Amino acid sequence: MSRTLQRPISIGLTIAMALALAVLSPKPAHAHDSCAIAQPAATGLLGSVLAAVNVFASILPTAEAACPDKYEGVDVKLTRDWLDEDEEEAGEAAGPRSNASKANPNSDAPPTFAPCRNGMAADFFPCDGVDMLSHVSHAELGTVFVNDIWGWTDPQSGKDYALVGSSTGTVFVDISDAKRPDVLGKLPTASTFGGSSWRDIKVYADHAYVVSEHTNHGVQVFDLTRLRDWDGTYTTYDMDAWYTGHGSAHNININEDTGFLYSVGAGPFGAPYEVTVDEPSSAAGVYDAAGASFGPAPTEEGLTGDFAIVDAESGLGSEGCDVLVDFPAGAIAIADRGGCVFTEKAKNAQDAGAIAIVIVDNQPGPPANLGGTDDSITIPAVRVSQHDGAIIKDGLDASGGISAKDETGPDCGTGLHMIDINDPKDPTYAGCFDDHGYIHDTQCVVYDGPDANYQGREICFNSNGIAYELEGRNYVSIVDVTDKSNPVSLSRLEYDGSGYSHQGWLTEDKRWFLHGDEGDEFLAGVNTTTRVWDVSDLTAPFVHQVFVNDTTSIDHNLYTKGDRVYASNYTTGLRIYDASDIAGAGISEIAYFDVYPENDNPTFEGGTWSNYPYFSQENVVAVGSIDRGLFILKPRGGRG
Repeated sequence: MSRTLQRPISIGLTIAMALALAVLSPKPAHAHDSCAIAQPAATGLLGSVLAAVNVFASILPTAEAACPDKYEGVDVKLTRDWLDEDEEEAGEAAGPRSNASKANPNSDAPPTFAPCRNGMAADFFPCDGVDMLSHVSHAELGTVFVNDIWGWTDPQSGKDYALVGSSTGTVFVDISDAKRPDVLGKLPTASTFGGSSWRDIKVYADHAYVVSEHTNHGVQVFDLTRLRDWDGTYTTYDMDAWYTGHGSAHNININEDTGFLYSVGAGPFGAPYEVTVDEPSSAAGVYDAAGASFGPAPTEEGLTGDFAIVDAESGLGSEGCDVLVDFPAGAIAIADRGGCVFTEKAKNAQDAGAIAIVIVDNQPGPPANLGGTDDSITIPAVRVSQHDGAIIKDGLDASGGISAKDETGPDCGTGLHMIDINDPKDPTYAGCFDDHGYIHDTQCVVYDGPDANYQGREICFNSNGIAYELEGRNYVSIVDVTDKSNPVSLSRLEYDGSGYSHQGWLTEDKRWFLHGDEGDEFLAGVNTTTRVWDVSDLTAPFVHQVFVNDTTSIDHNLYTKGDRVYASNYTTGLRIYDASDIAGAGISEIAYFDVYPENDNPTFEGGTWSNYPYFSQENVVAVGSIDRGLFILKPRGGRG
């Protein structure tokens, strides 16, 4: 074991990690206060799971009531639960661990190496044709929840590094000796409020670019060559540059051939509106405010009036969830968050004669947009932070106004937000495409596929999930982004059996787009399903094959390399598909390593989020495990 992983896990570290997990455990959604799934009429298991899934809810607001994180059921294992407790605590002093390596006791086999034998690795992980080279636990990574993963090969030294996304930042792991990895340290998240479960990482010109659904996270830029100077201790790194043209983002893709980064599912940085309190109030000043998905948006000219707390003297509370009593018509209403949906508060204020409503948050952190839909609302609604709201209320009686800020970042909605990173440490805004609404993931390439009309053009292939619902608004879309100031939609198609259009990747010849839908397994009750799109005509793609595996888990991220497909499928782990006869027989499974042996349920309770198969080391694949950390795997022979 390497010197970083040699250290026994101290009781203090374990306790600290457990406390961190308790602090970071999912809370009611703060960034958007809604579930992406419209609350179903179903009850029992169906109703419970649908109510729990919180997929990028800024796009489909529902009730303000607590909307649990979809990863609420994850049971994190900080240390290696697959090893005997005494072996785990003993560290390298115990020598090669027979549970893992099954090697000769006198060998120098690495302690966490476990070949796949008779369908199992370490007598714990189901497998077929894939060996475990090493496992790095959450405690060693300094994490409590792992999400995305990417990689980097140092062009100078040839070393391979895994870039491991987590709820608290990005961890750098040297896997050059894949059986003895070194954990170098972490780049902490740029923000700590909002959607902590999501982080995404890509690499360009020896720099890592990191986004998160944390509010106001922006794009972190980190010079990976700094890892060459690692001093052997767990290091906390700082970022080298920070792009704040957007705030949160769900995902990014980088076209390394052009030097353009594409953020998707992004939100604004900061708050686009402001609440002004006039002198002589003790609260006089300007306060950031977020907007709403209902009612008219505040204008730059704004509106002014006296502020009035709803129901302050009525005995009904200050949440505005009932008919307002003695509210002064023409005033700006102030209501506390909680008790009912945002639209109900706004409608009650409007019916009482308010010209606008300010909703005060009941959780710490920057303000986030108000979700909900009600076409009858005709007054603006904004949200201020808990901190600012308390100051404003303490300063009443007062007058003031609500307005849009004069200067905000580019408004790309939740589509393609294009960033020029040709100067890696100076990312600059390049363009937008929002005609298709929310884009969940994308792959952008200089096209050299079979459609001669678009060869040499820069084309983005998008997983365009609008609604988590069976046969809902889910699309695969293709956009020409060669001219960043005038991107052009080439096609946008729905498909049968959709649940949530999630992610996909092109084959190397760019004839096929392999696409995963994150909702169909649960919503339709089908086995793990991958759709193979024929994209030889970019204006008329169609589904060539629907590959239904014999597994039951939900699929997440997949990547192609040569004629192999590496799919991270939550509770059934890494699955490897053969795509050598994709035009004929289609794809089929040839190997797997299940990092979540507990079950194969179509849930988000654990397993693998993503993988990275592009290291310089042949057939080495890094696999992120939500609940167990990092696995370094190697398919055998022709399997990989």
